[in-house]
Amino acid sequence: MTQVPNEAADNPIAGVDDRAAFVTNALREAEALGPNETISQVEQLSGGWSRHSHIAHTSSNGAGDRQFIIRVEAPGGVLETDIAAEYALYHALDDEPEIRTPRVYYFDGTGDNPFGHRLMIMQHVAGRAANAFRRGDRAWLEQDWNGPKGIATDMVENLARLHNLPLDRMPAGTIPELGFLDVVDRWQTVYEEKRLVRDPVTEEGFRWLRARVPGDEHRGIVHGDYRIGNALVDDGRLTALLDWELAYVGDVRFDLGYLALERLAGKHLRPVTPLLNAFADTDWFFDQYASLSGRPVDREVVRTFSVLGIMMLLSTHYMGIWMYNQGRSTDFRLAWNRFGAIGLRQDLTKLMEW
Repeated sequence: MTQVPNEAADNPIAGVDDRAAFVTNALREAEALGPNETISQVEQLSGGWSRHSHIAHTSSNGAGDRQFIIRVEAPGGVLETDIAAEYALYHALDDEPEIRTPRVYYFDGTGDNPFGHRLMIMQHVAGRAANAFRRGDRAWLEQDWNGPKGIATDMVENLARLHNLPLDRMPAGTIPELGFLDVVDRWQTVYEEKRLVRDPVTEEGFRWLRARVPGDEHRGIVHGDYRIGNALVDDGRLTALLDWELAYVGDVRFDLGYLALERLAGKHLRPVTPLLNAFADTDWFFDQYASLSGRPVDREVVRTFSVLGIMMLLSTHYMGIWMYNQGRSTDFRLAWNRFGAIGLRQDLTKLMEW
């Protein structure tokens, strides 16, 4: 890091890099820092497809104290999602303590900052995100399921609370409103624009969905990527739900169908656990959800939304392959999507009962 010289003894942020100085000033504007606190260090965290994450460490009288998270739009991200809408949703959920989200403090919509892109600064929450593709993570999730069931209980309770949240508690226009066919159109457009070759299996999936529009609608806030990998867990309990960039107002059963995908439980070509998303028994989860939400779970409708979830994943996989092929990104993880698409197409044919 390039250090700013200590030009003035009375400058509380002298001697830190430009990013730390920016975050210090932003958090002071938001009244989130104490009078003697400054941001002393900013480090980028690994991972991230459409957002890059950084952790900012505070210093007070020379001692490290607190941390904050900076989420920055990623250039050439797989999904073009609106970070301004995501921030607005986080901000609205700040007043909903029953739904566990980090508090947000600051949003820069200009991109004129040392990070080079639009960003938001938010609370750092203790916990780890489980990766269902890792055997060790599946083991501790299964251990919790066979024991206290704290993770499974928190995941189902938070989802039911989110889906039951009155929409009038959300400021109008915070997130988009999408009907079933709007979501189908969205992902089919991505497929048509970003595929390298035509895929008859994928195209049949879109036709299958258009013939199975649900006759009713369970309208509410859809997380859009609800899974254990987007939750933080500490000491066996859920501490925060993350990554709301795909959220919309629509049929909340999308989250149920998506969560039920074997892919999200760690499957590439073969299932690796019988547990839903590697953390709960499927029947138990749906029974608990029905009781908490006050609405029965129609498993046939869930199957329809599972196919819609696969179409979302397939379309984003094809987009990643296209971006790498076109030189829009040098992130080699995007090229790996060609392997992930194989298992997803396999799951698609199974769900369509071919």
